[in-house]
Amino acid sequence: MSTSIEVAPTEAQAIAQLSEENALLRQELGRLRESERTFRALLDHAPLLISAKSLDGTILMANRHFEVLDGYDAAAFVGRKVFDLFPPDIAEQLWRNDQRAAAERRPIHEEETVYHRDRSPHTYATVKFPLFDENGAVIATCAVSSDITDVRTAQADSLTDELTGLKNRRYFNMRFVEEQRRAQRDQRLLTLLLADVDRFKGYNDTHGHPQGDVVLAAVAQAIRHTLNRPGDLAFRLGGDEFACLFTANTEEESVALAERIRAALAAEAIPHMANDPYGTVTLSIGLAFLYPHDADDVLAQAAAYERGDQALYRAKHKGRNTISR
Repeated sequence: MSTSIEVAPTEAQAIAQLSEENALLRQELGRLRESERTFRALLDHAPLLISAKSLDGTILMANRHFEVLDGYDAAAFVGRKVFDLFPPDIAEQLWRNDQRAAAERRPIHEEETVYHRDRSPHTYATVKFPLFDENGAVIATCAVSSDITDVRTAQADSLTDELTGLKNRRYFNMRFVEEQRRAQRDQRLLTLLLADVDRFKGYNDTHGHPQGDVVLAAVAQAIRHTLNRPGDLAFRLGGDEFACLFTANTEEESVALAERIRAALAAEAIPHMANDPYGTVTLSIGLAFLYPHDADDVLAQAAAYERGDQALYRAKHKGRNTISR
C-alpha cells in the first residue's frame, strides 16, 4: 500500500508566493488609486452639480461646481443643511425632491431653480436617486444637475407673449397637466387664476390700441411683482385675458395673492373714464382650485378652466374690480 506524502513548500517557494500576492495587491491598489483620480477629476471638472445628502438634509458631499451658486462657501457647505444654505423657497423645492427620491426608492427627474453668484436664476435638469446600505435600507440621496437655462430660454422665445413678456396660451396648455401632477405628488392645492381688464374694449375705443398695450403691460407687471416664487407661472392667454398657476396651502392664501394682484394694478390709478364707477383701470379675477384628490385626466384642464371662467363671470356680475371663487 502506497502512502502520499504532502511536501511543505520550501522557504523560497513561500517567499515567491508572498511576492506574487504583494505584486497583485500593488496592482489592485494602483487601479483603485487610478479610479479615485478619475472619479475626483470628474467631480472637479464636470459642469454638473453633484451632491449627496443624508436623510435629515445634511450635505455629505458636493463637487467644486457648486461655486457657481450664490452664497456658496466651500468651507461651510458640506456638513450643513439645505435650509441653512439656500433661501426658504429654493431649499423647499430641493428638500421636497430629495424626500421624494428617498420615499419612492427610485430615481426621479425634476427641474429645479437656483441662483448663480450674479443673482440670475438658472434652471437645472436634476436626477435624484437613493443610496442604499448593504441591507437595502435608504441611507442618503444623491443629486446630479445640469444647467439647461439656455435651452429653456431658446424654447421660451416661441412660448412668450412679445407684448407682456409673459408665457402664451400654448405654454399654458403645455404646463397645466404637469403642474397638476406636481401638486398632487406634493399634496398641495393648485390654483388657476383667470383675470381680465374691466371694460377693456371701452378703454381701447377711448384711448386707442397703443395705450391699451400699455395697460396690458401694466397688468403683466402687477402679476410678476406678486407671483415671484419659483414655480409660480403667469400667462397672457390672448387679448386682455391673463392666467396664473400656483400652489398654496389654502384657498384663503390664494385669494390673498389674487387680491395683491388686483390692488397692485388699482394702485397705478391709470385713468379709464369708461370704467364706471371707478374711473381707473381695474381687474376682475376668478379662481378655481384643484385639490390633490381631484381626478387626473384629460378633462381636468377644461373643467378647471370652466370653473375659473365662471368665477370670473361672477366677479364681473358683482360689480367688477373684485375677486370671486
